[in-house]
Amino acid sequence: MSFAWWHAALAFVPVLPALWSIRHICAHEFESPQQRALWLVLVVFVPVVGGLVYIFAGRKRVLRKSAHDA
Repeated sequence: MSFAWWHAALAFVPVLPALWSIRHICAHEFESPQQRALWLVLVVFVPVVGGLVYIFAGRKRVLRKSAHDA
């Protein structure tokens, strides 16, 4: 069995929601810094599940974009 390029691509796909979630968390404001930290901890330490949970539940808790992103 040989290693093909698509093996690496297939292994990377589950990480995409986590990477998107981290970017979104950093670019938006939350009600408190603790809420942002909690989402970051969840997404970083449980990447696949945490990223999906953030996409379906966490995005609704965002207040607005950060001032430094405007």
